[in-house]
Amino acid sequence: MNIDIKEAHRRMLYLLQSFDTVCKKHDIDYWLDYGTLLGAIRHQGFIPWDTDTDVGMLRSDYALFLEKGVPELPQDIFFQTPETEPAMAPWSWLVEARLRDRHSRYVPDKKTPAEPMQFGGLQLDLFIYDWDGKYENALSNSFERNLSESRIHLRLDEVEYLDTARFEGAEFPVPSGYDAYLTRCYGDYRTFPPEEERQIPEVVAWSV
Repeated sequence: MNIDIKEAHRRMLYLLQSFDTVCKKHDIDYWLDYGTLLGAIRHQGFIPWDTDTDVGMLRSDYALFLEKGVPELPQDIFFQTPETEPAMAPWSWLVEARLRDRHSRYVPDKKTPAEPMQFGGLQLDLFIYDWDGKYENALSNSFERNLSESRIHLRLDEVEYLDTARFEGAEFPVPSGYDAYLTRCYGDYRTFPPEEERQIPEVVAWSV
């Protein structure tokens, strides 16, 4: 059946809560990132028109997550990397790993190409940071977010200490330097975009 945005957000929150549970259990640090961080600070939850979830972590924590966290994820969540889903390889410069909801799938409209992947449901994107503050490939993700490489990366001093913020009724970790980071990414991030830009993407999620 067709999934509306509220149901999509409910399922996306489940992905985040499941990820948070295993990270807390094994003392793995992470933080809300990009649009999800913006949502936490400006909306105390998902941006009403957003349809994915973003988190960031250092590579050392990612290694621990691979070892201890991934095996404990619920069965209805698929851990997607170029190794577990070879069709993801062309997209790996954009995001290194994802958690996918097995019970949904993005159905593209005529303007949006289909993802040639076995698991194409609602997602939580993991952005992995190296000690120099950049992704392993040192490539910008401006393809999706239209942000220059010089603006999109957290400085390590901004995540040396993590704070928490309210998100959909619970507390989640955020960078202590979130204000400077969000300002670099989005400018005056506390001001809502024009009404015409607050559009739910034309990719519709369906349950399967």
